[in-house]
Amino acid sequence: SSSGRGSSQSFIPSLCRSQNNLGRSMMRSLLLATCLAAASAFVPPSAVPVGGAQSAVTMQQRPKVPQKAKPLSPGSNYPSTKNIQKQASGFGSFLQRFQKTEGKSKYGMPIFLPNGNINPKYLAAERAEMAANQKLNMKAEAAKTKKMKAKGTFFLDDYIRKKVGNVGSNKEYYQSGR
Repeated sequence: SSSGRGSSQSFIPSLCRSQNNLGRSMMRSLLLATCLAAASAFVPPSAVPVGGAQSAVTMQQRPKVPQKAKPLSPGSNYPSTKNIQKQASGFGSFLQRFQKTEGKSKYGMPIFLPNGNINPKYLAAERAEMAANQKLNMKAEAAKTKKMKAKGTFFLDDYIRKKVGNVGSNKEYYQSGR
């Protein structure tokens, strides 16, 4: 009976050892597969292009960018306008042009007085320019609105009527009080 007991005790550790070795070999194979996959991902592409030597020459040519390229078109570096604060309609925030503090400003007067204070005439000229710019903005926006109303694209119901069709009753029906 002592030999039976010893054999069953030796069987369990050997089973654990074989499962442990199986787990290790699986881990090794998994690690090897991962390393091979990572290495194949960083293999440089072939030196010869698919289209032959001629396509390699055309790939190096830069696209010709027109003078007024659309933003983010091929080859353009997001072309900007003279004043990035203004929209195409002319409406926008006042952005002051960069000026040096010494010498005359764009208004024909120095920015600072000899004692170091800001020139009040310069401030008045700046405010006048800002007011003129604001009037121009309001005029441009009014013209844009008038043009949209004439075309029938200003109101939401105009848009819905054009895209969806006649939906529900019109303005006269609601204003009649029926």
